[in-house]
Amino acid sequence: MPLKDKQRLDFFFREVCFLNVWAYTLLGSKPSSVDQYTKPWNAFLNGIQNPDFFGILRLCFWPPNFGRICYLLTPHQLKIKLGWETLNKYFHYFTNSRFFLYADYSNDRETMILNVVNKHELVAVVKQHLEDFQDVLTSHGIKVEELIENEKILAFMKCLQHEGFSGTLLGYGRDNAWLYYKYRQINPLEWPMVSAWQEEELVNLERLNQRTAAFQPWELSDVFYPRFSCDPQSEETKQLKATYRAEREKIIQYFEDKDLVEAGLSLFTQE
Repeated sequence: MPLKDKQRLDFFFREVCFLNVWAYTLLGSKPSSVDQYTKPWNAFLNGIQNPDFFGILRLCFWPPNFGRICYLLTPHQLKIKLGWETLNKYFHYFTNSRFFLYADYSNDRETMILNVVNKHELVAVVKQHLEDFQDVLTSHGIKVEELIENEKILAFMKCLQHEGFSGTLLGYGRDNAWLYYKYRQINPLEWPMVSAWQEEELVNLERLNQRTAAFQPWELSDVFYPRFSCDPQSEETKQLKATYRAEREKIIQYFEDKDLVEAGLSLFTQE
């Protein structure tokens, strides 16, 4: 593998696996995960309009700091885009992979949404909540067992138009997802749902701020939990949190002392 490809994949895996929890889909029970990037030119224009832009320039060049300069001159959104394209270049070799990758523009056409799907977990969750998904499947002529075929998965995932469906398949819990959808519809003055990881998110945010300020990539110790709104007292939420805590340990054990790119790509070879 060319060094440039490996560098791009190393950055990409750190972002999507450690920060945006793709690892829970690749190594755990989370049926699907998403990430995104803004069109690099749009992101660049937004960046130079930022009131802190010249302060960042001074930080990089006075005195000169090579690492910070490289970070600044290779914009974050562009690095995610290049990492995604590089992953897809190698993913074509894994024709029988249990995972499916696809991307689609958001409604504003400025943001590309990146998706990874664990076919086995997708089928299991759809079967578990078949009553919810049956109309969607029937209207598109798809059988549950066919959700291991990439074309069928793409058609199915693209017709899930609200959080009740998508939240279930993102591993947030069926009841949590539909409760979130309900309150989004009625827009109440009092929001009865809270983050599943209130205390942990404060620590995670502090690490994010420190790494961003120091122009540093994410590390294995930064692996976070899937973020979602929930009913904190429900058995579903308690079980999900216990599951994700155990899976986090599994993720850390898997990647520890391994070459990140080799370890990441090897997961896509699973049939």
